[in-house]
Amino acid sequence: MFIEYSEEQTMLHDSADKYLRENYSFENRQATVKKSRGFSAEQWQMFADLGWLAMTFEEEAGGFGGGALETMILCEQFGKYLVLEPYLESVVLVGGLIAVGAQPAIKEHYLSGLMAGELQGALAYLEEGNVANPHYVETKAEVTGDGYVLNGSKAVVLNGPEADMFLVSARVGDSSIDAKEGISLFVVDKSRQGLHCNNYKTYDGRSACELQLDNVALNADALVGEIGNASAMAAPIFSRAIVAVCAEAVGAMDALLEATVDYTKQRKQFGQSISSFQVLRHRMVDMYMEIELTRSLLMATAWKLDNGAEDAEQCVAALKAKVGKAGRYVSHNAIQLHGGIGTTDEFSVGHYFKRLAAIGVMFGSRDSHLSRYMQA
Repeated sequence: MFIEYSEEQTMLHDSADKYLRENYSFENRQATVKKSRGFSAEQWQMFADLGWLAMTFEEEAGGFGGGALETMILCEQFGKYLVLEPYLESVVLVGGLIAVGAQPAIKEHYLSGLMAGELQGALAYLEEGNVANPHYVETKAEVTGDGYVLNGSKAVVLNGPEADMFLVSARVGDSSIDAKEGISLFVVDKSRQGLHCNNYKTYDGRSACELQLDNVALNADALVGEIGNASAMAAPIFSRAIVAVCAEAVGAMDALLEATVDYTKQRKQFGQSISSFQVLRHRMVDMYMEIELTRSLLMATAWKLDNGAEDAEQCVAALKAKVGKAGRYVSHNAIQLHGGIGTTDEFSVGHYFKRLAAIGVMFGSRDSHLSRYMQA
């Protein structure tokens, strides 16, 4: 399969790389990590001004009609520069779900705010009993006369501390706690009475929270999509989100390989740079091959999603499994070739390592996606 970027996609790639290279240094990123807020509000607003936050929404909603390929191009650059801003959490996931299922009034209000950089969102769908399974949902939504009442708790709600609103999964009725059917999604403003957040930092520098819902009352229009059909509605959005994090992983691996090659040229042993040692050259070539094989699968998967190919979901599973293997191989070798300096907080290599480790378990582990691939 031969995939060539369009002129607009090439411009997106080049402009994103240029802007982040000139305005998103590792030092500035580390200064942002140490602040109480999980990202830079100024950078987020600039992303909105550049059109990145509106890029993948339909033109009728005020977006630019981009697809999985555009998401891939942008997120690859985000991974290369360790971008902290919650594009995945707020735009790809929350924005994508609202765009496909929310009531017109809810859609108009929240999508415009998300695209303008004025609102933040977070998807609360994982629970403590089984965080590896998005269909494990104990949170209950009781139907009342004019809406719903939610009770339960959510774990690892990424971007939760900064979110203005949440999309919360809950069961309406008596379906099994791990069944795909029976799950519904609800829009919950952060100001709702009965909603409590326990905020914390993740080990890769992001922000997250544990969410507690105690008799949270919602209007009927807070329902996103049809009752009990959230899993089917969310499936294509999750596929695009997987492409996004895998693209971020490819960008991170690119940066790790570049840093490793540069370091081995500078470090000397026995009077010569260690990059001249054949065994280390072979290892860096293996790193390069892992990255390029992953990139090829990433591009093919994004193209298949955009074109509705029959095997698109199978490719998504294969891609996530491949990223789990390649990310581990490249990051571990980068640490080993750098030595102790690669694990220090002042050096970027360790932070790429942490981000790749986090991506490896997001939306399911390598083993779970290998099983999904075999079933497909």
